[in-house]
Amino acid sequence: MDMNRILDYMEAHLEEKLTNKQLADIAGYSEYHFLQLFKNHTGETVMEYLCRRRLFRAMDEILAGSRIIDVAFRYGFESHSAFSRAFKREFGFSPSLLRTLRLELDCIGGNCMEQIFLNSTKLGTPKEELFAGLKELLKKNNVEGTGAVLDEVYSLACKVYEGKHRYSGDEFVTHTLNVAMLLTELGADADTVLAGLLSDISERTAAVDLSAELPENVWDIVEKIGLWHTDRDNCPEEVVLIKLAERLHNMRTIEYLAEEKRAAKAKETIEFYLPLARKVNNQKLMEELNDLARKYA
Repeated sequence: MDMNRILDYMEAHLEEKLTNKQLADIAGYSEYHFLQLFKNHTGETVMEYLCRRRLFRAMDEILAGSRIIDVAFRYGFESHSAFSRAFKREFGFSPSLLRTLRLELDCIGGNCMEQIFLNSTKLGTPKEELFAGLKELLKKNNVEGTGAVLDEVYSLACKVYEGKHRYSGDEFVTHTLNVAMLLTELGADADTVLAGLLSDISERTAAVDLSAELPENVWDIVEKIGLWHTDRDNCPEEVVLIKLAERLHNMRTIEYLAEEKRAAKAKETIEFYLPLARKVNNQKLMEELNDLARKYA
């Protein structure tokens, strides 16, 4: 909790010059002890973390139309070239290219952020299109073991969630399809991806036994998802990965929640899900969860 308090402080003061000593004093630790705790908590040094968060904030402002030179100076870079070098080192392309990429891809389709974040889909995408995308992604990532059973589990998911919708108005099964796609990108095995298609049945439907309709390994994971609210410490790795994928997609669509619920979800993401994401050690997952949560906290 001390580290979360410091991260919140850093987020609120990204435009200011912050030092290790200053942050250690605020946290109430010696500088040496603080730096150790911070590295253990985030996996980065204080200055690495600050630079990364400033670049992410700068990215948002450039996309919103701010001039690159203004953004560079606002976040403590001494020159346009120094900012551009740091930006390109972090994201793989220059800040001047960012706005052009976004404008072009908004018109022709695509995702210019896939170098930064995990792939995302547009709200309102029909379930049939999402399912086709899931199949392509499984093939691209060489996930074996889905085969014909994928169609069967998808049909079952459509049946189980029939008539249920998200706050956005989308059919609820589009959420679990997005979860399955994220799991594929996170390197999950076939059983976990298939379980992801039914990841929310314990919360969104009446108690249902699908053991006769699902492969044994898949049903075993789906059943254990129910442990999440009662015995998180003993949840298997597959369940943790599914819940992280669920949280990421929920954070991507958080604007449809009331403001109070958005703040609560963001706080929970920072305090509970981010430490879990760091254990999974997927940089794209960590960065997007962190970025989304800080916007709404």
